[in-house]
Amino acid sequence: MPGRAEQSRERRAHLNLVDSSRQLFELDPGATVEARDGWLFGAGTPTHPAISNAAFRIDDGLEAEELLTRAGAFFGERKRGFSVWVRGGEPADRDLAAAAEAAGLSPVIEMPEMLLDRRVADPALPDGAELRRVASAADATDYWRVAASAYTSLGFPPEVFGSYEDHRGLLAGDVVAFLAFLDGRPAGIAMTIVSHGVAGIYWVGTIEEARGKGLGRVTTAAATNAGFDLGADVASLQASPMGESLYAPMGFETVFTYRLLMAAPP
Repeated sequence: MPGRAEQSRERRAHLNLVDSSRQLFELDPGATVEARDGWLFGAGTPTHPAISNAAFRIDDGLEAEELLTRAGAFFGERKRGFSVWVRGGEPADRDLAAAAEAAGLSPVIEMPEMLLDRRVADPALPDGAELRRVASAADATDYWRVAASAYTSLGFPPEVFGSYEDHRGLLAGDVVAFLAFLDGRPAGIAMTIVSHGVAGIYWVGTIEEARGKGLGRVTTAAATNAGFDLGADVASLQASPMGESLYAPMGFETVFTYRLLMAAPP
């Protein structure tokens, strides 16, 4: 595979998403992952067809129909629906978008892919808040509890996060995760996973009752800067509808939009 200097930021960001997704699937002891040179399929313990069961194309030269056929077989054996991650507007994925739509896959959600090539200023902590790096199994448990609470407002079933039991994944050398506490209670989260020179920012969230106080900016800034400290030259994230307005003022810029196209269970 070409080195960092030979690949665009957009391409490296996609590869970081794929690698990070594999690492997150591996936190689930009940997950099954099929990783090949051309694709990644991950089937988690939950049956949620958008996040817990996902297909990614790694080799842009792999025929779209072959990817969909292989994905259909992999998830069909497990009686699962699944979603294919498609880079909307990117020439490399035009064939995949067309093939997925022709096969009857339906759109689920769109997420802007946003990049930032510099560190960000560390914002001041709000009153009563504390920022802590995840450093233990207990911290990791708190992290996923916050995620389950925060993402229910976006339609994510809590069981998506309940399957993440291998806490060592949040303590790996290419991962830095943060917890924000408000009045002593875990209230905000963000993590970075670094690969391909990219600091991928994942699972940024704040519990509903603590929103509007700046915890999202605090945790995102901490994760972004930690990624640069680990050697990344660009930060990447896929913004939720709620998060996009947070990231743009920090300097993140949209370069394309991911589309999740879902295949129903067999």
